[in-house]
Amino acid sequence: MILQEKILFPPGSAEIKPETYPILDKLYEILKDLPNPVEVEGHTDSIPISTEKFPSNWELSTARASSIVRYFIAKGINPERLKASGYADTKPIASNATPEGRAQNRRVEIVILNAKGSELTKQEPQQP
Repeated sequence: MILQEKILFPPGSAEIKPETYPILDKLYEILKDLPNPVEVEGHTDSIPISTEKFPSNWELSTARASSIVRYFIAKGINPERLKASGYADTKPIASNATPEGRAQNRRVEIVILNAKGSELTKQEPQQP
């Protein structure tokens, strides 16, 4: 699922807008009973940010993903199922040459991962 930045966050911020809570609550209802791991990916457009809190798009994208992960944990999803990743402007879905394209690139993606594939990458304890 792709959630656009303008729905979730004020510009240049990683604080979730309170009016977004009902949307996140619906997503929580879908995710809570699934056994699958979930990755929350933060993405930005290519316009650099440079603030005290977010020196680059890397910090902003990661902070936004982390905000959503923390919300889901507070609602009751096991933290072991969740992963926050920030991709800055490295995975655009539209051209950054237009305002419309940049708006599409400023997003958070919630990705439900394959449970079996995830288990294959876990370190299993060695048997004696």
